[in-house]
Amino acid sequence: MPQSATPSLDLSQLPLNCEAIISSIAAAPRLASRLRELGFLPGQPLRVLRAGSALIVQIGETRLAMRRRDATSIRLVS
Repeated sequence: MPQSATPSLDLSQLPLNCEAIISSIAAAPRLASRLRELGFLPGQPLRVLRAGSALIVQIGETRLAMRRRDATSIRLVS
């Protein structure tokens, strides 16, 4: 029986207040390291609280602001 693929998107595409799970980070090593230090880890759920040129993202009880262009490197599954 064929299985359907889980749609993936990047963090900049996540609608407001929708939760998704981080699947991977596709960024330059320095940015990827910084994102991991901030809690952007595969398997971690997150949600976008505010969108615009900068996003407000919630991971657990932590809220972070990040540039939209950096958000494109964070791949998600919903």
